[in-house]
Amino acid sequence: MLTNPAVVLVIEIMGLVAFTISGALAAFKRDLDIIGYIIVGLVTGIGGGTVRDIILDRPVFWLYDSYCYSLNICIITALLTYFASKHIDKRENIVNWFDAIGLALFAVQGYIISMGVYNNHEIAIIMGVITGCGGGLLRDICMNRQPFIFRGQMYASAAIIGLVVFSLINNVLIAFLVIFTLRGLAIRYKISLK
Repeated sequence: MLTNPAVVLVIEIMGLVAFTISGALAAFKRDLDIIGYIIVGLVTGIGGGTVRDIILDRPVFWLYDSYCYSLNICIITALLTYFASKHIDKRENIVNWFDAIGLALFAVQGYIISMGVYNNHEIAIIMGVITGCGGGLLRDICMNRQPFIFRGQMYASAAIIGLVVFSLINNVLIAFLVIFTLRGLAIRYKISLK
């Protein structure tokens, strides 16, 4: 699989922002302080990629980032979300939408990175799901709530379907759209696997 490293980097940055916002908004819904926003946002932003890298026995992406851009993106995004949250209604379902974006971006990125390490579609799909779901799982554990992945919602299944499509047609945009669309439909119409 030949994917431009710049594409992987752009996906990573967009995923960090989306998942950090979802984590910071979860902190907002629980009335945490500014440190809570940063910690939950950071755990959500880097969590899935960290777990992926440990399993793949490769350098953890943010530990070998000489400019700490991953951490800085998460911290700045969490701070901006902290200040912007003053204008958001707590009843809004906005956390789920940012989570859906992060899920789709990081699932695709995890697949690409795993293919670069093992060149095996099955392993890449599993690692894509771990990358896409890991940050949200850690966020939900920090917030002491049942994780999305275990609620019977179309979450990991959306990532699996999108990554199977990716393995067949090798198109980043289509894989992202399949995952995001399936997750979005599940959010909008409360589609459940129960």
